[in-house]
Amino acid sequence: MALSASVVPAIIAIIAMVVALLVIGVAHECGHLIAARWLHIPVRRITFGHGPILLRRSMGDNSEFVLRVVPTGMAIGVPGRRNPDGTLRRPLGHDMTLAVAGPIMSFLLAALLLAVAQAVSLPPWLQYWLVASALLSATLAAANLAPLPGLDGGHLLLLGLARLDVQLSPKREIQVQRIGVNLLAAGCVLVLVVAVLRRL
Repeated sequence: MALSASVVPAIIAIIAMVVALLVIGVAHECGHLIAARWLHIPVRRITFGHGPILLRRSMGDNSEFVLRVVPTGMAIGVPGRRNPDGTLRRPLGHDMTLAVAGPIMSFLLAALLLAVAQAVSLPPWLQYWLVASALLSATLAAANLAPLPGLDGGHLLLLGLARLDVQLSPKREIQVQRIGVNLLAAGCVLVLVVAVLRRL
């Protein structure tokens, strides 16, 4: 059965948005990964995608690679900044650098995409995608610096408070971050569903 003329553009737009979010997410997490390697912070896990696990492989240096069903984004896992007894595993400055590295990489990606769109002769649709992806990357980077749990800005807020000797217990800090991540994930799904329904 042939798809209606209104459905095809919607499908193309959804695919373009998913690809853009995938590129932006991977670049953002690569920023964290590069900072972790530079600061000699062990990376215990590199996860690609969301949902049930398809593949889990040891990388030989006390870390693992995890591939999940839905290929949307990437995440890295590092040891918590504090030991169970509350003592620091590393300087607070290292964790601040690690937190801000993702947004910095997102801003750099935005600049790169805009530069390519301006410097290279491309089909109009591809040039539009590059510019739109650049704006989305910069917008998400700025939003990610908001001082909310689950965002890099939330990490920076907790680290800043820790410098002032105001901090949660390691267990409570993890709980707050998990609640923030879950709320953000639910919000993203809701926005995506509304955007898809409006285009259909």
